[in-house]
Amino acid sequence: MYGLLIESIAEYTKRVYGNAVWENVRKKAKIDYHTFSTSQQYSETLMAKLIKCIAEVTEQDINELMENLGIEFVDFVGQFGYDRILRVLGRHMRDFLNGLDNLHEYMRFSYAKLKPPSFFVEKENAAGLTLHYRSKRKGFLYYVKGQIKQVAKVFYNLEVKIELVSEEVDGDITDIVFQLFFKNDQYEKFQNKSSASMTSLKKANRLDTNQTISMDIFFELFPFHVVSVIL
Repeated sequence: MYGLLIESIAEYTKRVYGNAVWENVRKKAKIDYHTFSTSQQYSETLMAKLIKCIAEVTEQDINELMENLGIEFVDFVGQFGYDRILRVLGRHMRDFLNGLDNLHEYMRFSYAKLKPPSFFVEKENAAGLTLHYRSKRKGFLYYVKGQIKQVAKVFYNLEVKIELVSEEVDGDITDIVFQLFFKNDQYEKFQNKSSASMTSLKKANRLDTNQTISMDIFFELFPFHVVSVIL
């Protein structure tokens, strides 16, 4: 686990409860570090140990604490420029959620040994969508909820209601399904645009197999591509 996650927990504790409480937590957890390098790897058990001690020292509900830490992480990474990456991941909330795995792949350039979770979207409609979250780490359900809510609030000016549909553990994999409720206006626009694009493409194929298609249609059908320009 990279120190980026751990340092955000330390910053949250200091900001909300003060340096004295952080020192108490650090000693209770028997951690010698005063700060954590964001690019250094630490034991996988360190985060769980810290969170347990914070909950005990502050008497905060651990699920509430985890959600608050997820919120904190979104704000914390902004000081390292990752907010700019989050902003360009998608123009709308649905785009962001559909592109989360691409974000983690991008972060591998900076964190080569990253063990990211996997997300995928299904059952999307104008009122929200169903989001699957799979990870080898356990106990991050409320942490992820906090992250999603804060991203929606900060980058898309949206309030998201999140309900847990199911949580299953299969070996070392935790599979969680969330139902997200938010104003997903762009879904219907996307559906209408896609239908129009497919209709235009089919019409073009019926009329002339050599007929060209517009760039708008091509980019809609193939959002990830490489364009080679011959001068």
